[in-house]
Amino acid sequence: MKSENRGGWRVLLLSGLVGCGQEAVDPAPVTPRDAVLTAEQEARFLTPPAGCAEVTLGETFNGIELTPVQYERQPTFRGDLTNLGGTTRDELRIRLDMNTAPGLYNLAAGGANTFTCEQCVFGYQDIGTTTQKLFVADSGALLLALQLSPQQTLGALSNVVLRESVLATPRSGPYTGSAVVEGGECRWIRFATWNTLRPGGCDPRQGSPTSALPDTACVADDYAGTDGTLERALGTKTQGESCTRTAAASEYELATTDCEQGFACTDLLSDDAQCLKTCDFMAANPGCPSGTVCGVHGLCTEQSVLEGHGFAFDPALIGQPCSGGFTEFCGVEGARGSCSDVDGAGPAVVTCHPYTRARSDCGPGEELGYVYYPLSGGGIDRTYSYCYPLSP
Repeated sequence: MKSENRGGWRVLLLSGLVGCGQEAVDPAPVTPRDAVLTAEQEARFLTPPAGCAEVTLGETFNGIELTPVQYERQPTFRGDLTNLGGTTRDELRIRLDMNTAPGLYNLAAGGANTFTCEQCVFGYQDIGTTTQKLFVADSGALLLALQLSPQQTLGALSNVVLRESVLATPRSGPYTGSAVVEGGECRWIRFATWNTLRPGGCDPRQGSPTSALPDTACVADDYAGTDGTLERALGTKTQGESCTRTAAASEYELATTDCEQGFACTDLLSDDAQCLKTCDFMAANPGCPSGTVCGVHGLCTEQSVLEGHGFAFDPALIGQPCSGGFTEFCGVEGARGSCSDVDGAGPAVVTCHPYTRARSDCGPGEELGYVYYPLSGGGIDRTYSYCYPLSP
């Protein structure tokens, strides 16, 4: 779905800049804060649809901000809903396709279906209980005002109508569908904001504005490197050298290391901390030093080291049959995939499926699968994703 470029908030942003009889001039740039404030002012004049009870959204959180950590297949932000009507906790989720760019989106385009929507808003009443109810947005506006990384964004919802819904086809798989209950309950959000930006946040993906800032390293927080935190890299040490990391003095400062720019000081893949080059496994040239590959958490290391930590490799190229069962890595640097049987061809025909980050990158007849990594404390990381063909 493309960003909405007409009507609504954007017209309101421009309408006061050119008066009657005046020559049109280029408008001043609209900041994310201005866009959100304008949306909030407009929402004050809205009224709920007949039969819809107004609800409000509390503070929202992304994967690393949750306890336990929960990184989903596509960026998903969660917050508590109030006045939904439940007797226990009620939750709203905002799920964005990884390719969602800043802009204004019409939630009606998703068809009130959690399977087809790319910008999705849905909630649960009495979540996790036998009386749980699902509510899915069938109309309203979503403004993605600022995007530091796919997981760190700022935005707003306006005039969102949530309809009582039930599970619908497909009922299983990576993504399930939903259908509105005829005559069911209705909830309404006048206006709400979310903000999952955090001090020192960055985007580890190659080419992002924060991936290669001077004297820093953007260190990935998730397995697939879609969310990161900056560290000050003030030394000269490079690949494999022992290093020292000094924690930040406050949440508004950065940790410092004696590694060179672009190298993280980490013990994730070794007993003692060492400098490892940061990388993006989805880049055509991940940029790892000779003899190393771009592995989990966007870190360059030897393939043997990853294998020693339980990560399996297969020599099959993208689209080719794999020699064994499931493996985390197949293909070559710059064209990585995962060996899996999610297409139902049977264990004798396990295929190397290309890794991708966005569900919208999958073609017709394909779906976005994922590799599941359990985290300490019951957390999950599902950010390593790949497209696979659906069974006929």
